[in-house]
Amino acid sequence: MKKVASLILVLMMLMVALVPVSLAENVTVGYNNYRVGAYSLDILQKNFEYAAKAMGLDVMVVNDEAKIDNCPVNVDNMISTGVKGIAFFGLNDNVMISIAQRCEQAGVYFAFYDHMPSDQVIEMLKNFQYYAGAAATSDISTGRVAGEYAVSTGAKTAVIVTGEQTDPSHSARVQGFTEVFEAAGGKVVGIGWGSPALSESLTRANDLLTAHPDADFIYGSNGDCGLAGKEALASHPGVNAKVYATDLDPDILVGLTDGSISAANGAHWINVYFAAALLKNAIDGNVIKDADGNAPRLVVPVMTLPGSYIELYNKLWIENAPFTESELAALVGPDVTVETLQTVLDNYTIDNRLDALVAAGAVTQEEVDAARNAQ
Repeated sequence: MKKVASLILVLMMLMVALVPVSLAENVTVGYNNYRVGAYSLDILQKNFEYAAKAMGLDVMVVNDEAKIDNCPVNVDNMISTGVKGIAFFGLNDNVMISIAQRCEQAGVYFAFYDHMPSDQVIEMLKNFQYYAGAAATSDISTGRVAGEYAVSTGAKTAVIVTGEQTDPSHSARVQGFTEVFEAAGGKVVGIGWGSPALSESLTRANDLLTAHPDADFIYGSNGDCGLAGKEALASHPGVNAKVYATDLDPDILVGLTDGSISAANGAHWINVYFAAALLKNAIDGNVIKDADGNAPRLVVPVMTLPGSYIELYNKLWIENAPFTESELAALVGPDVTVETLQTVLDNYTIDNRLDALVAAGAVTQEEVDAARNAQ
């Protein structure tokens, strides 16, 4: 009997040893929050951790404390602890290249989230075995969505409150808005470039409305710039303009609720779902490639959030999540391809998500119909 028991014990140990790591226990991936305490960055972290759990990943989070010099140090620390992959919030080309080189040398899969690498970085990364891809928004598309909304309101003249002209995100948003708005017959009559901080952008917003009292649309290319437009408008009672902001921070949500901001757009912080999927698939041996054999470059749609949707948005995007755990788990597996992920992105609209969440029991049809009818 002792021999039989010993043989059974040996066989059980062998069976455990043969189970793939991804099935036996969760593997750990690293994640950098560029500044813990920043509203948008903290929501991105929360959403990444939610997706990681659904996909069977543990997460090691580091805080870069808004210091670029901390980024490579923190990545080195994550690598030294044995993470199998890293989701990285890259601020510029130099940082992205530095992180890519570290991960490649260590044999650790990496994916970029929220900020899309430039064409030059993408070209360089084609030769990197451990580059899993990127999931981010397109800033020029963000501006175009804002421009489309301005056109839909019948606006003819617009001013833009924005960041530094050298900032690629703000300049691209301004470009996208201007292209769409002016192609439809509108005219951007003034652009206020400078610091995107509220205290400084407010001065520019006031100057723009003083110079252009006939403006009927104000586009703020980030949350603070949108708030500056709203506050400036309150000081110019003779100006009749709608305010639109990119970014959905708490103060913007308040403005949407009370009607002082007509609408806002953003990617709703879901890009991390797809960065997590790229990493998990690669770690499991399903290294996803696009049609050209390169790591995917997934562009996450940016959508306008009307004020009537604010309660549903708070409930389903902020307090909870717009995708269920089972939906996120389905983004991982041996049969998942770039087309699988792209199809989900192609179908990502607020209304499609609401319909899916009604079916999942996360919200009632009556709540959704009330928001739609209030538009």
